[in-house]
Amino acid sequence: MLINELRVNAALYETAVAFDPQLPMGGGFFGSPIIPPGIEFIRGNNAVLRFNAPNAKTVVVRLGYSEGPMVEMEKQQDGIWTATIDSERAKYSAIFFEVDGVYALNPMAPIGWSHAHPINIIDFPDESADYYLLKDVPHGTVVRDYYFSKTCGCYKSCLVYTPPDYTLGKWDNLPVFYLQHGYGENETSWVHLGKVNWIMDNLLAEGKAAPCVIVMNNGMVQTEQSDGSRDWDPLTIEKLLLDDCIPYIEKHYRTASDKWHRAMAGLSMGSMQTSVTTLKHPELFGYVGIFSGFLGKIGDPGKADNSHFAAFDDKPKLLDSYKLFFRCIGDADQFIGQFKSETAMLKEKGLAPEQWKAHKEVFYPGGHDWNVWRPCVRDFLALVFK
Repeated sequence: MLINELRVNAALYETAVAFDPQLPMGGGFFGSPIIPPGIEFIRGNNAVLRFNAPNAKTVVVRLGYSEGPMVEMEKQQDGIWTATIDSERAKYSAIFFEVDGVYALNPMAPIGWSHAHPINIIDFPDESADYYLLKDVPHGTVVRDYYFSKTCGCYKSCLVYTPPDYTLGKWDNLPVFYLQHGYGENETSWVHLGKVNWIMDNLLAEGKAAPCVIVMNNGMVQTEQSDGSRDWDPLTIEKLLLDDCIPYIEKHYRTASDKWHRAMAGLSMGSMQTSVTTLKHPELFGYVGIFSGFLGKIGDPGKADNSHFAAFDDKPKLLDSYKLFFRCIGDADQFIGQFKSETAMLKEKGLAPEQWKAHKEVFYPGGHDWNVWRPCVRDFLALVFK
């Protein structure tokens, strides 16, 4: 896959299911035809999308979300449907193919996990942003770890990033950053969609971040019911972290265990989870990140139990509780109204950024997607544990 005669960086095609770029399929095996990759970047900010469906009557692709803007694809003589799209403002986008009106995952295009199921994604090269690319710098390690959760009575999985040379015995008493995804995502999303491991590698190589362990859990915590069905509650993450994950991490990794070496942040649903957990437990967390975020619980504001807001009523205690309270959002985010109303609430309580040293408020260009969340975590990592 080439663009302007330069090889596309691994950050633009690496996903949870593969690291190397997709190869064409067929071409002689059992007489099958060649099926080219589902995405090819071409000059400028354009890309050709392909979907192999020789017997289909219509194929369309929707951008951003399953009911997003629709682009009709054109059938070629070889049975492969094509369409050309441009990146416009958004370099990253989810893409949803529909074949004869039915959603279909394209096996020849990059696959991630979002919207509570596997999806296709596209990541355009962005000459103005290289902070999340795979570079020739020392690299940390991402492992999938498993621990038993008393909270749900089952095993849980988390992804854990450790900084370069940690596996060689370097680093003791490291800070720990608990990082949560958004609704419909899982513990893999911050790595394979957010590229947080390469963001951190690059920051460390530039001397812009403090080394730390990053722990990513599935915030859609499922519990099995008596009838065998499974239910989930986004607020169960608080108990899962405090009772299960944090003790496991501090036992199995060379970490510190005080609040000034512990941070939590999350995007969208994960921001709400972060707000509830950190404001209820200021004795455990010294740094907070609210990305595209909610201080209050998601849902009907009149019915939500926002008892954790009591922390904002004790200003002297609050000022001593956090060294960083980082709130940010995209300037085109559909939830920006709630974000601004919570900004006004904090100002009324004397907790605006100009009134509270720890409070940082940032607006990024973009909507409710990874084009915003990647710079969110980059800037948070550059500030935390300092």
